[in-house]
Amino acid sequence: MLPLSPSSLLLSVGSIGFQVQLPDEGWRAALAPLYREFPLHGDPEWRVTVQDAPDLDPAAARWIGHEGSITRFRTAQYAGWIDLARGQALTQCRELASAPAALESALAYICMQSLPRTRQSLLLHAAGIRWRGLGLVVSGPAGAGKTTVARLAQGHGELFNDEMVMVDLAGPQPQLLSTPFVGPTTPPELARRSNRRTPASALLLLAHAPTFELLPLSPAEATLELLRTNLAAVERTASAAAWLAAVERLAQVLPIYRLRFRPTVELWEFLAGALNLLAVEAPCAS
Repeated sequence: MLPLSPSSLLLSVGSIGFQVQLPDEGWRAALAPLYREFPLHGDPEWRVTVQDAPDLDPAAARWIGHEGSITRFRTAQYAGWIDLARGQALTQCRELASAPAALESALAYICMQSLPRTRQSLLLHAAGIRWRGLGLVVSGPAGAGKTTVARLAQGHGELFNDEMVMVDLAGPQPQLLSTPFVGPTTPPELARRSNRRTPASALLLLAHAPTFELLPLSPAEATLELLRTNLAAVERTASAAAWLAAVERLAQVLPIYRLRFRPTVELWEFLAGALNLLAVEAPCAS
Protein backbone atom coordinates (compact mmCIF):
# COMPACT_ATOMS: atom_id res chain seq x y z
CA MET A 1 0.00 0.00 0.00
CA LEU A 2 1.25 3.46 -0.84
CA PRO A 3 1.75 5.83 2.10
CA LEU A 4 -1.47 7.48 3.20
CA SER A 5 -1.82 11.23 3.05
CA PRO A 6 -4.44 13.39 4.81
CA SER A 7 -6.34 13.41 1.51
CA SER A 8 -6.42 9.60 1.11
CA LEU A 9 -9.51 7.51 1.71
CA LEU A 10 -9.62 3.75 2.38
CA LEU A 11 -12.78 1.73 1.79
CA SER A 12 -14.02 -1.72 0.86
CA VAL A 13 -16.99 -2.84 -1.24
CA GLY A 14 -17.74 -6.54 -1.45
CA SER A 15 -14.32 -7.32 0.05
CA ILE A 16 -12.58 -5.38 -2.74
CA GLY A 17 -10.29 -2.88 -1.05
CA PHE A 18 -9.70 0.60 -2.46
CA GLN A 19 -7.24 3.38 -1.70
CA VAL A 20 -8.67 6.62 -3.07
CA GLN A 21 -6.35 9.59 -3.51
CA LEU A 22 -8.22 12.92 -3.46
CA PRO A 23 -7.07 16.43 -4.41
CA ASP A 24 -6.98 17.76 -0.86
CA GLU A 25 -8.42 17.39 2.63
CA GLY A 26 -11.52 19.36 1.69
CA TRP A 27 -12.43 16.78 -0.91
CA ARG A 28 -11.82 14.03 1.63
CA ALA A 29 -14.09 15.73 4.15
CA ALA A 30 -16.87 15.80 1.55
CA LEU A 31 -16.49 12.21 0.32
CA ALA A 32 -15.43 10.23 3.40
CA PRO A 33 -18.90 10.30 5.07
CA LEU A 34 -20.40 8.53 2.04
CA TYR A 35 -18.21 5.47 2.73
CA ARG A 36 -18.00 5.62 6.53
CA GLU A 37 -19.79 2.28 6.93
CA PHE A 38 -17.55 0.55 4.38
CA PRO A 39 -14.11 0.60 6.05
CA LEU A 40 -11.14 -1.31 4.70
CA HIS A 41 -9.54 -3.95 6.93
CA GLY A 42 -6.31 -4.97 5.27
CA ASP A 43 -4.45 -3.84 2.18
CA PRO A 44 -6.18 -2.34 -0.84
CA GLU A 45 -6.18 -4.09 -4.21
CA TRP A 46 -7.03 -0.92 -6.11
CA ARG A 47 -5.69 2.60 -6.23
CA VAL A 48 -8.19 5.17 -7.53
CA THR A 49 -7.12 8.76 -8.08
CA VAL A 50 -9.64 11.60 -8.20
CA GLN A 51 -8.38 14.82 -9.79
CA ASP A 52 -9.81 18.33 -9.89
CA ALA A 53 -10.20 19.22 -13.59
CA PRO A 54 -12.29 22.41 -13.96
CA ASP A 55 -11.38 22.72 -17.66
CA LEU A 56 -13.30 19.60 -18.70
CA ASP A 57 -15.72 20.51 -21.49
CA PRO A 58 -19.32 20.13 -20.20
CA ALA A 59 -20.56 19.92 -23.79
CA ALA A 60 -18.41 16.88 -24.63
CA ALA A 61 -20.29 13.80 -25.79
CA ARG A 62 -20.77 10.92 -23.37
CA TRP A 63 -18.87 7.77 -24.37
CA ILE A 64 -17.11 4.66 -23.11
CA GLY A 65 -14.48 2.58 -24.90
CA HIS A 66 -12.29 -0.45 -24.22
CA GLU A 67 -8.77 -1.24 -25.36
CA GLY A 68 -6.91 -4.15 -23.82
CA SER A 69 -7.40 -4.03 -20.06
CA ILE A 70 -8.21 -0.30 -20.07
CA THR A 71 -11.67 1.26 -20.13
CA ARG A 72 -11.90 4.98 -20.89
CA PHE A 73 -15.02 7.02 -20.20
CA ARG A 74 -16.39 10.55 -20.55
CA THR A 75 -19.49 12.34 -19.28
CA ALA A 76 -20.41 16.01 -19.01
CA GLN A 77 -19.05 16.17 -15.45
CA TYR A 78 -16.17 13.70 -15.29
CA ALA A 79 -13.78 11.61 -17.40
CA GLY A 80 -11.08 9.03 -16.82
CA TRP A 81 -9.86 5.48 -17.22
CA ILE A 82 -9.90 2.13 -15.39
CA ASP A 83 -7.13 -0.44 -15.83
CA LEU A 84 -8.44 -3.84 -14.75
CA ALA A 85 -5.03 -5.50 -15.11
CA ARG A 86 -3.06 -3.07 -12.94
CA GLY A 87 -5.79 -2.34 -10.39
CA GLN A 88 -5.63 1.40 -11.00
CA ALA A 89 -8.14 4.04 -12.05
CA LEU A 90 -8.28 7.78 -12.61
CA THR A 91 -11.33 10.01 -12.65
CA GLN A 92 -11.25 13.75 -13.27
CA CYS A 93 -14.08 16.01 -12.09
CA ARG A 94 -15.06 19.48 -13.18
CA GLU A 95 -15.88 20.39 -9.56
CA LEU A 96 -16.27 18.92 -6.11
CA ALA A 97 -20.05 18.73 -6.54
CA SER A 98 -19.61 16.08 -9.24
CA ALA A 99 -17.01 14.06 -7.29
CA PRO A 100 -19.49 11.71 -5.51
CA ALA A 101 -20.97 10.57 -8.82
CA ALA A 102 -17.54 10.33 -10.47
CA LEU A 103 -16.05 8.20 -7.70
CA GLU A 104 -19.16 6.05 -7.35
CA SER A 105 -19.23 5.39 -11.09
CA ALA A 106 -15.62 4.22 -11.11
CA LEU A 107 -16.00 2.04 -8.01
CA ALA A 108 -19.23 0.46 -9.24
CA TYR A 109 -17.74 -0.35 -12.66
CA ILE A 110 -14.70 -1.94 -11.03
CA CYS A 111 -16.93 -4.06 -8.77
CA MET A 112 -19.23 -5.04 -11.63
CA GLN A 113 -16.28 -6.27 -13.69
CA SER A 114 -14.15 -7.75 -10.90
CA LEU A 115 -16.61 -9.48 -8.58
CA PRO A 116 -17.67 -12.31 -10.93
CA ARG A 117 -14.04 -12.97 -11.88
CA THR A 118 -12.47 -12.86 -8.42
CA ARG A 119 -15.19 -13.30 -5.78
CA GLN A 120 -18.00 -15.51 -7.19
CA SER A 121 -20.25 -12.50 -6.62
CA LEU A 122 -22.48 -10.24 -8.69
CA LEU A 123 -23.16 -6.52 -8.51
CA LEU A 124 -26.71 -6.07 -9.78
CA HIS A 125 -28.85 -3.08 -10.66
CA ALA A 126 -31.45 -4.00 -8.07
CA ALA A 127 -33.03 -3.02 -4.80
CA GLY A 128 -32.33 -5.12 -1.73
CA ILE A 129 -35.03 -5.58 0.91
CA ARG A 130 -34.93 -7.58 4.13
CA TRP A 131 -38.51 -8.63 4.83
CA ARG A 132 -39.64 -11.11 7.50
CA GLY A 133 -36.05 -12.23 7.86
CA LEU A 134 -35.70 -12.90 4.13
CA GLY A 135 -33.46 -11.16 1.64
CA LEU A 136 -35.32 -10.11 -1.51
CA VAL A 137 -33.38 -8.97 -4.58
CA VAL A 138 -35.78 -6.80 -6.61
CA SER A 139 -34.78 -5.98 -10.17
CA GLY A 140 -36.11 -5.00 -13.58
CA PRO A 141 -35.53 -2.53 -16.41
CA ALA A 142 -36.24 1.18 -16.04
CA GLY A 143 -39.91 1.73 -15.28
CA ALA A 144 -40.56 -1.82 -14.12
CA GLY A 145 -41.24 -0.68 -10.55
CA LYS A 146 -38.04 -1.14 -8.55
CA THR A 147 -38.29 2.27 -6.87
CA THR A 148 -42.03 1.74 -6.34
CA VAL A 149 -41.41 -1.51 -4.46
CA ALA A 150 -38.62 0.16 -2.47
CA ARG A 151 -41.12 2.83 -1.38
CA LEU A 152 -43.73 0.21 -0.51
CA ALA A 153 -41.16 -1.49 1.73
CA GLN A 154 -41.13 1.49 4.10
CA GLY A 155 -42.74 0.29 7.33
CA HIS A 156 -42.87 -3.31 6.12
CA GLY A 157 -39.24 -4.25 5.61
CA GLU A 158 -35.71 -2.89 5.74
CA LEU A 159 -34.48 -1.31 2.53
CA PHE A 160 -30.81 -2.09 1.96
CA ASN A 161 -30.36 -0.09 -1.22
CA ASP A 162 -32.50 1.16 -4.10
CA GLU A 163 -29.78 1.25 -6.78
CA MET A 164 -27.21 -1.55 -6.61
CA VAL A 165 -26.79 -4.59 -4.39
CA MET A 166 -24.42 -7.54 -4.32
CA VAL A 167 -25.23 -11.23 -4.29
CA ASP A 168 -22.36 -13.31 -2.88
CA LEU A 169 -22.41 -16.86 -4.25
CA ALA A 170 -19.16 -18.12 -2.74
CA GLY A 171 -20.67 -19.92 0.25
CA PRO A 172 -23.29 -22.66 0.65
CA GLN A 173 -26.09 -20.08 0.84
CA PRO A 174 -26.25 -16.92 -1.31
CA GLN A 175 -25.93 -13.67 0.61
CA LEU A 176 -27.52 -10.29 -0.14
CA LEU A 177 -25.20 -7.36 0.60
CA SER A 178 -25.85 -3.64 0.51
CA THR A 179 -23.51 -1.23 -1.27
CA PRO A 180 -22.69 2.47 -0.83
CA PHE A 181 -23.85 3.24 -4.37
CA VAL A 182 -26.71 5.73 -4.63
CA GLY A 183 -27.53 6.56 -8.24
CA PRO A 184 -28.71 9.89 -9.65
CA THR A 185 -32.29 8.65 -9.98
CA THR A 186 -32.57 7.39 -6.40
CA PRO A 187 -35.10 9.53 -4.49
CA PRO A 188 -33.47 11.14 -1.42
CA GLU A 189 -35.86 9.38 0.95
CA LEU A 190 -34.69 6.01 -0.38
CA ALA A 191 -30.95 6.72 -0.30
CA ARG A 192 -29.11 4.20 1.90
CA ARG A 193 -25.38 3.91 2.58
CA SER A 194 -25.48 1.37 5.42
CA ASN A 195 -23.40 -1.80 5.36
CA ARG A 196 -25.82 -4.71 5.70
CA ARG A 197 -25.92 -8.42 4.91
CA THR A 198 -28.60 -11.10 5.04
CA PRO A 199 -29.20 -14.50 3.41
CA ALA A 200 -30.67 -14.06 -0.07
CA SER A 201 -34.04 -15.81 -0.40
CA ALA A 202 -35.47 -14.86 -3.81
CA LEU A 203 -34.87 -12.73 -6.87
CA LEU A 204 -37.97 -10.90 -8.07
CA LEU A 205 -38.02 -9.51 -11.62
CA LEU A 206 -40.72 -6.87 -11.78
CA ALA A 207 -43.50 -5.95 -14.15
CA HIS A 208 -46.46 -3.62 -13.56
CA ALA A 209 -49.84 -5.35 -13.86
CA PRO A 210 -53.45 -4.85 -12.72
CA THR A 211 -53.27 -7.95 -10.49
CA PHE A 212 -50.63 -9.78 -8.47
CA GLU A 213 -48.92 -12.82 -9.95
CA LEU A 214 -45.72 -14.69 -9.10
CA LEU A 215 -44.30 -16.87 -11.90
CA PRO A 216 -41.17 -19.04 -11.61
CA LEU A 217 -38.61 -18.31 -14.33
CA SER A 218 -36.26 -20.76 -15.99
CA PRO A 219 -32.51 -20.08 -15.76
CA ALA A 220 -32.50 -18.98 -19.43
CA GLU A 221 -35.39 -16.56 -18.88
CA ALA A 222 -33.77 -15.16 -15.75
CA THR A 223 -30.43 -14.67 -17.52
CA LEU A 224 -32.04 -12.73 -20.36
CA GLU A 225 -33.93 -10.54 -17.88
CA LEU A 226 -30.78 -9.78 -15.88
CA LEU A 227 -28.86 -8.98 -19.05
CA ARG A 228 -31.33 -6.23 -19.87
CA THR A 229 -30.37 -4.29 -16.75
CA ASN A 230 -26.69 -5.24 -16.43
CA LEU A 231 -25.27 -4.80 -19.94
CA ALA A 232 -22.17 -3.02 -18.65
CA ALA A 233 -21.12 -6.25 -16.92
CA VAL A 234 -20.74 -8.08 -20.24
CA GLU A 235 -19.00 -5.44 -22.35
CA ARG A 236 -15.74 -7.38 -22.14
CA THR A 237 -15.29 -10.99 -23.26
CA ALA A 238 -13.61 -12.20 -20.04
CA SER A 239 -16.08 -10.30 -17.91
CA ALA A 240 -19.04 -11.67 -19.89
CA ALA A 241 -17.90 -15.27 -19.43
CA ALA A 242 -17.43 -14.81 -15.69
CA TRP A 243 -20.73 -12.94 -15.34
CA LEU A 244 -22.69 -15.62 -17.19
CA ALA A 245 -21.09 -18.34 -15.05
CA ALA A 246 -22.06 -16.44 -11.90
CA VAL A 247 -25.64 -15.97 -13.13
CA GLU A 248 -25.81 -19.70 -13.90
CA ARG A 249 -24.75 -20.39 -10.31
CA LEU A 250 -27.30 -17.82 -9.09
CA ALA A 251 -30.13 -19.59 -10.91
CA GLN A 252 -29.10 -22.88 -9.29
CA VAL A 253 -29.17 -21.65 -5.70
CA LEU A 254 -31.75 -18.84 -5.63
CA PRO A 255 -35.43 -19.01 -6.63
CA ILE A 256 -36.15 -16.48 -9.41
CA TYR A 257 -39.63 -15.20 -10.18
CA ARG A 258 -41.44 -12.79 -12.40
CA LEU A 259 -43.48 -10.62 -10.03
CA ARG A 260 -46.43 -8.88 -11.66
CA PHE A 261 -47.84 -6.35 -9.23
CA ARG A 262 -49.87 -3.23 -8.71
CA PRO A 263 -48.39 -0.45 -6.54
CA THR A 264 -50.16 -0.98 -3.23
CA VAL A 265 -49.03 -2.28 0.15
CA GLU A 266 -51.19 -5.33 -0.53
CA LEU A 267 -48.05 -6.55 -2.25
CA TRP A 268 -46.65 -7.83 1.03
CA GLU A 269 -49.75 -9.80 1.94
CA PHE A 270 -49.69 -11.35 -1.52
CA LEU A 271 -46.01 -12.29 -1.26
CA ALA A 272 -46.51 -13.83 2.16
CA GLY A 273 -49.05 -16.19 0.72
CA ALA A 274 -47.43 -16.73 -2.67
CA LEU A 275 -44.01 -17.56 -1.24
CA ASN A 276 -45.49 -19.45 1.71
CA LEU A 277 -43.22 -17.60 4.11
CA LEU A 278 -43.06 -17.86 7.87
CA ALA A 279 -43.36 -14.47 9.60
CA VAL A 280 -40.44 -15.26 11.87
CA GLU A 281 -37.44 -12.96 11.97
CA ALA A 282 -34.19 -14.70 11.07
CA PRO A 283 -30.84 -13.51 12.45
CA CYS A 284 -29.08 -10.88 10.37
CA ALA A 285 -25.42 -9.84 10.53
CA SER A 286 -24.54 -6.23 9.87
